[in-house]
Amino acid sequence: MGFSQLKEKVCLQFIFKIIIYKELFEKSFIIYTGDILNLYDKLDQAVVENDQYPDILNLCGRGTLFEKDHTGEYKKFCKKLLNNLLLLTKDDYGGDNFSKYCDILYIWMYFEIKKNNIPDDITKPIFDNSIVMIKTKLRKNPCPYFNFNENYHEPTKLMKLRIFEHNTSTFQNILNNISKPNNCSCLEYVYECINIYKEMNNEFCATDVNKKITYKDTCDILNNFNTSYSTYIQNVNGGIYELPLLSDTTTASHTPTASHVTRCSANKERQELGSGSDVQSSSSKQISISTALSTMVGIPPFLALIYKVNIIHN
Repeated sequence: MGFSQLKEKVCLQFIFKIIIYKELFEKSFIIYTGDILNLYDKLDQAVVENDQYPDILNLCGRGTLFEKDHTGEYKKFCKKLLNNLLLLTKDDYGGDNFSKYCDILYIWMYFEIKKNNIPDDITKPIFDNSIVMIKTKLRKNPCPYFNFNENYHEPTKLMKLRIFEHNTSTFQNILNNISKPNNCSCLEYVYECINIYKEMNNEFCATDVNKKITYKDTCDILNNFNTSYSTYIQNVNGGIYELPLLSDTTTASHTPTASHVTRCSANKERQELGSGSDVQSSSSKQISISTALSTMVGIPPFLALIYKVNIIHN
């Protein structure tokens, strides 16, 4: 690979990382304890060929699925997907949070498919075969098949709602404590999700036919968000936030009390002042990027510090 091709590949992968950050994590990044980004980073790492499951990974590339794989991208995708499914079968990712971690896998898969132009008729067979391999050889249950590239409208918006759905207890905890430093960003994220729901529900789920047939998969995610928000979040700390009903068709605006507005403004100013520093902390973990690279591609320092770019891998 020549230098110009290498440079193009590096820049492309960097751009995809930033797209992921901008689309999904811009507001949610400081809400969580880092587990979302930490896991995403693990999922995006290159497969180590001397892994403890070589007999399983070597099955990628065999069969008619890979006959048209002239660039080797299908095989790479297969190995990364298999490796990630294996990762999520470990005890660290089990229990009540298993579905949340699987959702991060689905988010990773969405962007990986987009980045490498993996056809839809290849993705599901690879995933299904991977599940069979893991169940047969390891006697474990991996994440079930789910693909944001299929039958879902505006998938990146739906991803935000799914992140909300799988982290309602986190939102409750933060919103119930207005002194938490990430309280304001959490509230902004909630309002963004509210407006996503209202906009998409009105566009795709206004009739029973759309809701139950035409856009069923999209409407199911919207309905799950409605349940999570209405049950756990809408009435949280009502004297402070006055969060709106989802049935209200107007666009939701951020309407906390005056004292909360003042405190949030002060917090935002402190965050902006600190965004140019060399280290940004998230739950005591430092995530950084080369200053030279960030300057080369014109990425603002805040974004550069927020998300680590892995150039050597992939």
